[in-house]
Amino acid sequence: MSSEGAGAYKISKLAMNAMTRMTAAEARGDIKIFAVDPGWVSSDMGGPSAPRTTNRAAELILQLATMESEGPLVGFFRDGKPIDW
Repeated sequence: MSSEGAGAYKISKLAMNAMTRMTAAEARGDIKIFAVDPGWVSSDMGGPSAPRTTNRAAELILQLATMESEGPLVGFFRDGKPIDW
């Protein structure tokens, strides 16, 4: 990514992570709240050189969406694994 617009991109990710935490804090019951980093995806934004297909990115998101009920209720994930925020 060029430096043009990088600040706005970083702010948007900060807001998404904060929203994930706030939503999870307010959720009631067995509701899973996740933020997913799909990686560098070949798309209009990622460009044709990105190594990950949109199908692979969707598979990673679907993996979390269909996680068994005993899994975590909140978190940040990359490649199907929890990451720190």
